[in-house]
Amino acid sequence: MATTRSANIVLAGPRHGIAINGLSAGDGEGLAPFLFQLISQWPILPPQVGTEDEPMDAITVRRQAGHWQIESPHMALDDYDLEDGYTVANALIGALIAAYVAQGDGLTSIHAGAAAFGDGLVLLLGDNESGKSTFATVLAARGIKFFSDDRLILDFSKSVPMGSSLAIAAKLRLPLPAEANAAYRDFVAENSILTWPEMAVLQLEAEQAAAFGESLPIRALVHLQRDPDATMPELTEMRSPDMVRLLLEQLFAPHLTQQGELSACVRLAQGAEIWQLRYASAFQAADTVMSRFSAPAAP
Repeated sequence: MATTRSANIVLAGPRHGIAINGLSAGDGEGLAPFLFQLISQWPILPPQVGTEDEPMDAITVRRQAGHWQIESPHMALDDYDLEDGYTVANALIGALIAAYVAQGDGLTSIHAGAAAFGDGLVLLLGDNESGKSTFATVLAARGIKFFSDDRLILDFSKSVPMGSSLAIAAKLRLPLPAEANAAYRDFVAENSILTWPEMAVLQLEAEQAAAFGESLPIRALVHLQRDPDATMPELTEMRSPDMVRLLLEQLFAPHLTQQGELSACVRLAQGAEIWQLRYASAFQAADTVMSRFSAPAAP
């Protein structure tokens, strides 16, 4: 049975390296090129060996019988079609994030977009059809620093919860919405590094996006509710229990108990402004968000 050649690539974690066994940076067979385009800033470390005090996390990648297989100690993963290297790369990034957050008791990840307003982050929460990627990139095209469109690291070990970027490339569904203006279309075209008929992957310039590991305190949480019947964007305050329930669906922390996850969500909801945004067009609603959060946060 054929397998990929085995070679360790070690990526930086908060405390020690995360090894990927069975993948090399020079692999041109479909997976490595996608992976390193999606996480181009994630630091690569020299080959390492774990110690008894600091055992190195290891993720194993195998190609067997026409499928990629990913084995992770922190995340259950299935086999993926060999021909779809991009999908496998995304799954591998999920395993990397799980290993990353498992290295710190105060770390979790969250399924959210994030943009920097002043000295704090506004998190964009919602399901897979809520428009997080479009919203985050519309804000980026207007000069608001991009932190995430999908996956963000949260650090609860500080006095206030912090959000950290992994500098993962943004993803957009194609075709772009009909209401997208020429400036946004140019922004997408200029920053696209991978394109398919149904999707584009964007790598933003240094001045447009946070660097790997760049952190800011969480300022606000915004639940995106896309509604084609909304005539004007409506930004209204949310109740804390409703936001906690939403956060529990989006938080990922395989090393935490259910009580630990609940405590993290309560702390996050109680320490930030919490809002619900009902909108039809991200291009119109971005004005509402910028108007609300471009002013300095209240003391």
